[in-house]
Amino acid sequence: MTGQKERVFPMVDVDNDVYIAYLPLAHILELCCEILIFYLGIKCGYSSPQTLTDQSTAIKRGQKGDLQVLRPHLMCCVPTILDRVHKAVNEKINQSNIIQRQLFHLSYKMKVKRLELGLESPHLDRLIFSRFNQLVLGGRVKTMLCGGAVLSEDTQRFVQAALCVTLFQGYGLTETCAAGTIADQYDITIGRAGFPLVSCEIRLEDWDEGQYRNTDKPNPRGEILIGGKVVAEGYFADAAKENINFKTIDGQRYFSTGDIGEYFPDGTFKIIDRKKDLVKLRGGEYVSLTKVEMAISKIPIIENSCVCASHSSEHTVALICPNAKQMSNYTERHFDEKEWQKLVDDEEFTEQILKVIQDACKKGGVERFETPQRIKIVTESWTPETGLVTDALKLKRKAIEQKYKDDIEDLYQEKPTKQNTEKKTKTKENKNQLTNENKSVENNSKQQTIDDKSSNESRTTTSQNIIEKSDLNKTD
Repeated sequence: MTGQKERVFPMVDVDNDVYIAYLPLAHILELCCEILIFYLGIKCGYSSPQTLTDQSTAIKRGQKGDLQVLRPHLMCCVPTILDRVHKAVNEKINQSNIIQRQLFHLSYKMKVKRLELGLESPHLDRLIFSRFNQLVLGGRVKTMLCGGAVLSEDTQRFVQAALCVTLFQGYGLTETCAAGTIADQYDITIGRAGFPLVSCEIRLEDWDEGQYRNTDKPNPRGEILIGGKVVAEGYFADAAKENINFKTIDGQRYFSTGDIGEYFPDGTFKIIDRKKDLVKLRGGEYVSLTKVEMAISKIPIIENSCVCASHSSEHTVALICPNAKQMSNYTERHFDEKEWQKLVDDEEFTEQILKVIQDACKKGGVERFETPQRIKIVTESWTPETGLVTDALKLKRKAIEQKYKDDIEDLYQEKPTKQNTEKKTKTKENKNQLTNENKSVENNSKQQTIDDKSSNESRTTTSQNIIEKSDLNKTD
């Protein structure tokens, strides 16, 4: 708590600020935030993901969500929540008239440029952007701490600019009591997780298989190891072999996180990969599953996705969990069918969604070999209740792969392309044509044999008649 207090305290007003707690206490980020809030004496209100906003599932139409009622100043978020907010605000903007859209995009570009220079935009905030904070967050949220997973750079910049919020990224794990890194209040970089807290030490360890080394240029890279008194003793009631991630180096106890970090000259870290999410394809290329899923998450009609890859396959595949409302609007507009669930087995529909995904991947800088070549659209929502995501809405990859095992195996199978199908059809036609020609030649040959035989018989009969006639003449 010492390191977290040192980093967070300058950003809060103890006497006037209100904090909203809505994530489960099983999530280490929420647990540490609440302990810190109580330690500082800041007022706290309790909510849940089902009642947080006006559009939450447990809020009836016309009623206000907890954000609008409590109007907090502080909150912590996970990337999935912020991605949904980003898509929801973009949807509202796209539904406005062309003048409003152009005005927003022009103002947004101006504010982003000023943010990159470390400048504020009070006039733009007052005239345009403050209303988005009011509509989405209640109007008083000024500071957010984001953790639990990697936040996309687009979403981070959007929240900072369009919602007028100071957004910090942090990095830590349950095994390290959430301690690790938190961004400084003056850090204007994007995509960074901040620099180490005073309560822990961080070092980078080479991972040769993934070609990440702490001697890399221009910045050292490698697996992040967090050390210090914040590191847990081990896993309760687990066998000793499960504690292999805990190690002692030079008398200091460290935890191997499995995350790949990059260290910058200003002392900040960036999470660039995860060992267990890096899969080697049959062709030898390494695929970062999280990178592909982040690109797909920007598509409004998609709520969640799970990209799968195998060392025995040459391409990636994906399971797609749609956003029910957005997908209904999409299918009604393009397929004249409001119930999108009826189209999940339609090949044309699946191909069109795949094209949308591949375009988003290309735009997001995903390599061609990383981009999914086949997808399966699922009808079941992925919620903590289904056991397919955690309380922090992170994917339970093993649970998903087990549930959709047969579908994933089918996706890995080589799909016959239109070109191959046409080629096979043409080959079959040529074969049939050749067979018919052979039969025709054979029939002609048989007919010729019959004609020759008839001709010979005719000549024989004629010769016999001539001989008989000659014999008669001799007799006369």
